[in-house]
Amino acid sequence: MGLTLRDHVKRYQPGFREIFGLGIVLLVTSFPGWTPDAEAIPPFARKYKVNCNVCHVRWPRLNAFGEQFLENGYQMPGTRDGGLVGKVRLGDVTLDDVSNYIGFLFDVEPLTHSTMRRDVPGAEDQTELANVNLLRMFTAGTLTEDVGFLMDITSLFGQSSDFELGRAFVSFNNLGGMNWGHLRVGRIDPSAYFSLATDRPQFFPVGPKIGSPFGPFGPSIQRWSTLFGSAAASKFYGIFDRNMAPIFPISPTLYNSTVEAGIDLHGRPFGDWFLYQIGILNGGEERWGDTNNSKDWYVMTRFDYAQSDYFSANLSGFAYFGNHNAKVLSGADVSRSRYGVGARIRYRWLDLYGSYTIDRITDLPNGMAATFDDTATGVTIEAHAIVTDRLLLGTGFNHMDAGGELSQRKSATFLSFQARYYLRSNIALQIRNDVNLRDAEGGTSPARNLRNQVVTNVAFAF
Repeated sequence: MGLTLRDHVKRYQPGFREIFGLGIVLLVTSFPGWTPDAEAIPPFARKYKVNCNVCHVRWPRLNAFGEQFLENGYQMPGTRDGGLVGKVRLGDVTLDDVSNYIGFLFDVEPLTHSTMRRDVPGAEDQTELANVNLLRMFTAGTLTEDVGFLMDITSLFGQSSDFELGRAFVSFNNLGGMNWGHLRVGRIDPSAYFSLATDRPQFFPVGPKIGSPFGPFGPSIQRWSTLFGSAAASKFYGIFDRNMAPIFPISPTLYNSTVEAGIDLHGRPFGDWFLYQIGILNGGEERWGDTNNSKDWYVMTRFDYAQSDYFSANLSGFAYFGNHNAKVLSGADVSRSRYGVGARIRYRWLDLYGSYTIDRITDLPNGMAATFDDTATGVTIEAHAIVTDRLLLGTGFNHMDAGGELSQRKSATFLSFQARYYLRSNIALQIRNDVNLRDAEGGTSPARNLRNQVVTNVAFAF
């Protein structure tokens, strides 16, 4: 087993540069005279003629109304309006205005600075300018009453310049009665309805640099990613997909994968207080098939205690059962499973949410037990405060008690600070500082040798 949080976490005092830099950004972005009023821009806001904040606490996080809009297949909660609203009739066919179902998300990092620990030989501070980080084009809406769809094409430029198909599914809604069952078929994001949805983080992505060397047990990089949080990450060193490509310990996977091919059924047959979800996925980190013909499956339940304009709270639990969905260095198949809980509380200007997960690897080859830790855990906690109509402040805590090859395993503990300013409801400026709470241990793992990382973002959704 990995060492515990208590064994490693130490007190950290931010330096003058970090505090001064964050203070300048807050001072500049708080000045009210140079920004226009917020207005609704993205597709669903255009279609229904509402402000983005009808569905979002602050973009990209959904509020209770937005979560039910998502569950109902992009139809207003409690309705089956998909065949009519915002559409033009052409005989038996209804068509949306193109701007009502096509949108874009663009993210650029004007400045990224990584500070390394001074007692690590060969470690150097890194500064990067004008890094285009993310471009996503998506189309989503309704084909007819109770039939929705979504497709997105995404490029994470920090990892590859190629575009690839992300989520792509059709949903059949209100099967058996209003809100009883909604079926998604295609390439889905399994955790979309969980208390901490993987694809809707408030902290924007920071990934490994292009051209970083990769060893047999995972990435040898000096940058750490907090895109999906430790609860959603793989957590294991020394495991591979079925093509023997490393599954990085910082990558989202299993129930918290951003894209997997499968079938998913969810609904609220007993009212707004209870949500169920069950799904079957190809698994195996293979987005275009399943070479061993095994399937993964999962179940999730969620209890919603309130869904008012000013207060909402929910509690979720899930179990994900994998079958021969990874390999170890010898090429032998292993099975990965995950169990987790999550919760979210939103009260007026405060949004608090978190998740705890336990990952297990079974079917290890004989003789590996002495050199391989088959259990890993992760904790993600974030809190956001809407200070003004335009300014959001946030903090996050991520702890990964990593598993895998004992000679390579590095647990990680990070504390994050964030300030986000909305020029409009769909345009955000952000600065984030990730602080490593652990002592340096040498080597190339950012889990120990990265001291802190400051990232600035400019994000557009339109």
